[in-house]
Amino acid sequence: MGAVTTRADADRCPGVLRPHRAEDGALLRIRIPGGRVAGPALRQLSEASRRYADGDVQLTSRANLQLRGVQTNDDGTVVGGLVDALAATGLLPHPSHDRVRNIMCSPLTGLAGGRADLRPALAALDAAIGRAPDLAALPGPFLIALDDGRGDLGIARADLAAIAVGDDRVRIWAGGVQGPELPLAAAVPFLFGLARRFVDLGSTAWHIRELPGGGRGFLALTDPTDPTDPTDPADRAGDDGTAADAPASPADRTPLGMLGQQNGRMIASVLVPLGRLSGAQVDALADAASVGQGRLIVTPWRGMLVPDLPSPVALTGLIGQGLIADDGSGWRGVTACPGSRCARGAGDTDGPARQVAARPGRSTLLPVHVVACSRGCGQPSGRHVLALITRSGVEIRCDDRAVHAGADEAADIVGALREGAR
Repeated sequence: MGAVTTRADADRCPGVLRPHRAEDGALLRIRIPGGRVAGPALRQLSEASRRYADGDVQLTSRANLQLRGVQTNDDGTVVGGLVDALAATGLLPHPSHDRVRNIMCSPLTGLAGGRADLRPALAALDAAIGRAPDLAALPGPFLIALDDGRGDLGIARADLAAIAVGDDRVRIWAGGVQGPELPLAAAVPFLFGLARRFVDLGSTAWHIRELPGGGRGFLALTDPTDPTDPTDPADRAGDDGTAADAPASPADRTPLGMLGQQNGRMIASVLVPLGRLSGAQVDALADAASVGQGRLIVTPWRGMLVPDLPSPVALTGLIGQGLIADDGSGWRGVTACPGSRCARGAGDTDGPARQVAARPGRSTLLPVHVVACSRGCGQPSGRHVLALITRSGVEIRCDDRAVHAGADEAADIVGALREGAR
């Protein structure tokens, strides 16, 4: 493949044991592959946040969890009581790998719809990564996606991906480049082998697409005679890194409200405004989950699923705590960066985001992301409206259009753009 890309900036992606410093304190990120978390564990995490951080539990666009405003020692490390509290939740099963277990999975897989149930593959892949000491060297931003064929995740931003093309077949992608079609049973060892090859390159790149040639030669490194490569040569025929367009990630493909489950039970699906769960909201979710099997699922769109419910009664309590169950809500697709809580932030992002969400309009709108610096952290990967807070107002961008507006008129302009840019 030739020389690998060298990055000048360091990988500062936070974990539990290595926090990120921010204006409002330290930031911790807790990886929960596939967004799966037990109700009691989320409740314990919320209690820890109330004691050691700002009191909220944040949801990320990779369906992980975050704590902000975290107390640290003089040397910048997390206070020991918080580490112990997080370990007690079971959310830190592999301390050496807590920054690298970035595995997204279709939230509804095995529950409703989809071509295949990818829950066993999700569990097996996470376990395999956690058992491999060398994979602790994966970059923090490195992402693996498991799409059960419904196309809810897309794979445009994933380093490695498996998309179900049938109940027992998946298509592999690497860095947005199409790879072989494999039996579902072969997907986990194949993805594991590709992750190991990325580490073995010794690159300072964070992503496969940052390798020479956009990473298009990465799949060609796969050796069909390697015992870690389970692919039958017949399955690999013609699949040598085809330059195909990677499916883009949609803004949000999980409906809100009560959803039917394949086993006859129900799923409560709610949106969390700005991705911040208060202690009361966590308690309501954990209480609702206890009526089912105690499980909760974080979605990549800052939503929560409560599966295995016998009736829709639990939804009332969730709505009562400010969680959104209306598909027509203005909060659909509205997100924001931390704004003034970040050292780079030029101002508040919460207020403008709330103004956009409160604006009357149709429910099928382009996503809106409000940011406070030019880095634009957390932007959706597909088409969206970007509202950049500056010292002199708001710069609003959509496709190739840009307009500068005052704070008072920005929400109306953003609303008109998201309704008209189709």
